[in-house]
Amino acid sequence: MRLVFYVVYQMHRAKSYLREIFRSPARLAKEIISTSDTMAAPYLVKTGLPSLDALLGGGLPPQANVLLYGPPLCGKKPLCMQFIHEGLKRSIPGIFLLTDYGYEDWRRMMFQSGWSLDAFEQSGAVQAIDCYSKQFDPELLDDDIVTYVETPAALSTISLRLDEVQDAILQNSKTHRLAFHSISTLLEAADAQTVFKFMQFVVGKFRRDGATAFYTIEKGMHDEKDVKMIEHLMDGVIEFDKSKISVRGLPGALPGEHEYEITDHGIEIKL
Repeated sequence: MRLVFYVVYQMHRAKSYLREIFRSPARLAKEIISTSDTMAAPYLVKTGLPSLDALLGGGLPPQANVLLYGPPLCGKKPLCMQFIHEGLKRSIPGIFLLTDYGYEDWRRMMFQSGWSLDAFEQSGAVQAIDCYSKQFDPELLDDDIVTYVETPAALSTISLRLDEVQDAILQNSKTHRLAFHSISTLLEAADAQTVFKFMQFVVGKFRRDGATAFYTIEKGMHDEKDVKMIEHLMDGVIEFDKSKISVRGLPGALPGEHEYEITDHGIEIKL
C-alpha cells in the first residue's frame, strides 16, 4: 500500500512540474543556462553562447546545417566567430569559408573580441578558405592555415579546396565545424541556380561527414524565392529582425521572438 501511495505521489509531482515548465518558457531557458556541460544531453552541440544554447533547448543537433538570416551588422558575424572558437576550445577543428572578408582581417576582428586563434593555428586545428583577398593581391600563396581562391565566383575551385581541407581534418578528427560567411556574396557573383547546386554539395558533404555548420545570408538583398531555395537545404534557421532573434526548424528550440544585444564578446539573448 505504501508503495502504491509513493508511486502516485511521484507521478503527481512530475505532472505538476511539467505544467509549471510549459507555462513558463523563461523558466525552462534559465534552467538550461544553469545546467552544466556534464549534465546536458551529450548529443547536443554547444554554440558557445549560453543564452543561445538555452534558446535552442540546450544546443544544436549534431551534423546540423543552420542558416543565420538577418540584415547587415545584426550579429551574424560574431556568432560565426564564437561558434568556431568554442569548438576549438573543445578540441573540435574549425573551417572558415570567407567570401567577403580576408582571413587576416577576420582573425584581427576575432582577436579584438577576445577570441585569439594563435594557439589553434599552431596546432593546425583552424583552417580558412579565403575567397576574397586574392582579388586585391593575386600573388598570395597558400600556407598551412589559409587556402586562397581567386574570386567568390569560382565555385568549382571552392568546392575542390573545401573538399581537400575537410578530408585532411577528417584524418585526425571525427567531427568539425564550418562557418560560411557569406552566401550572399555568391548570389551576387553567380546565378541563383548555380549557387543552389553548389550549396547542395556543401551542405550534403558536411552533413554526411559529421560536421556542424553555420551559413550566413543577408536579409533584404535577394529575391525571396532564392532565399527559400537556400533555406530548403538547411536543418534550421536562426533569424535576426529588429533587435529580436527567433529559431525555425530546430527541435527543442523555444518559440517566439526574443530580444538580444551585441556586446564586446558576442551576442546576448534576453530570455
